[in-house]
Amino acid sequence: MDRLFNSHWFVRVIAFFVALMLFAMVNQDNLGNQPSVLPTISNSSYTLEEVELQVQYNEDDYVLTNAPNTVQVNLSGSRSALAYFQMMRPNYEVYIDVTELAAGEHRARIQYRGFPSELSVSVAPQTANIELQEIQTSSFPVQVDLLNTEGVEEGYTVGTPIVTPLNVDVTNASDWVAQVDMAKVFIDMDGADETLENEFPVHLYNEDGTELEMDSNPNFVTVRVPVTSPNKLVPVSIKRIGSLQDGLSIENIELTPGDVTVYGPSDFIESLDSLSGVELDLSKIEESTTVELDVPVPEGAEKVEPETISVEVTVDQEEERELSSVPLNIIGVTDNKTAVLQSDQPALISVMAYGTEDQLNRMSNSDFQAYVDISDSSAGDKELPIEFNGPQNIRFETEETDAFVTIRDQSE
Repeated sequence: MDRLFNSHWFVRVIAFFVALMLFAMVNQDNLGNQPSVLPTISNSSYTLEEVELQVQYNEDDYVLTNAPNTVQVNLSGSRSALAYFQMMRPNYEVYIDVTELAAGEHRARIQYRGFPSELSVSVAPQTANIELQEIQTSSFPVQVDLLNTEGVEEGYTVGTPIVTPLNVDVTNASDWVAQVDMAKVFIDMDGADETLENEFPVHLYNEDGTELEMDSNPNFVTVRVPVTSPNKLVPVSIKRIGSLQDGLSIENIELTPGDVTVYGPSDFIESLDSLSGVELDLSKIEESTTVELDVPVPEGAEKVEPETISVEVTVDQEEERELSSVPLNIIGVTDNKTAVLQSDQPALISVMAYGTEDQLNRMSNSDFQAYVDISDSSAGDKELPIEFNGPQNIRFETEETDAFVTIRDQSE
């Protein structure tokens, strides 16, 4: 093959025949009436089936609701021109132009362009019936259908879905928009154990519940479905650490909120009565103030809401009052364990109470108790600390910090 292309005679012969064919195609009409070394080129026809029909109309104001999709195009001309058309496939268009027409039903002539001038063109049919309707836009609220809610994890609660945006627009022919009755999204909740948030497609339905083949704007909306684990509202218990500066006393401590919601497994939540661990450092309190404190998540819980609370601390000047002849009680006594104060231990003691003037004035002897606790002590003579049970913001002291008791084990 390389030898043939390298041969000057071979190239010349090929070039001659190519030039002869081009001459025949360009001068086919003249060649048809003159003797030639080539066969006579006769006319022929060719049919294009299902040619797309373009409709040109005012798309800003109208919607095309009815028009044929395709037409048939018949071409006739010389065989060479048809062959050239089939080989080159030039850009052509079959269309109707109704850009100047208003809404309604119209019969328009089918036109064409882009076909070679050497070919005769005919279109079947020659006219087409079309319908234009005015564009209408209506807004519809998005409804959320939650499917398989019975499949949500046990103990979990499904909240109200939050849709963004709340409404979608439907823009189309007025007759078509009038068919729309509702816009819906569907969310499968089977197995859900946490809040769901995602984009979901919008479906349009008529009043009979039949889905309509129309688009909305937007086509997708964002939906957030709260799914909450078992939870319980419990009071917050403040743990005081440190000491106030000398001369100050707490008048009141107020929590906002006083209760928090704890989320977690059902068995954990059921056993929870309060939330402790919120620490208030009294050493940092120099005057009445409000502080924000973090709420810890208890071990075994998933989360706590809110994550912080406001603590309003009211302080005032510390006053003192001496309380005399206060009974010293023994607690922790059982059927098998009893106790008595030793002979040299006074049964009545003097106690100093420290607090604000207002608190001390409101307190009576029945509001507090001095005691020793034998719950964790074994039988025998014991020296145990004197403790106090009284108003939370009043501090108690006694000159003797310990008391002497004799504990007897009745089970022996």
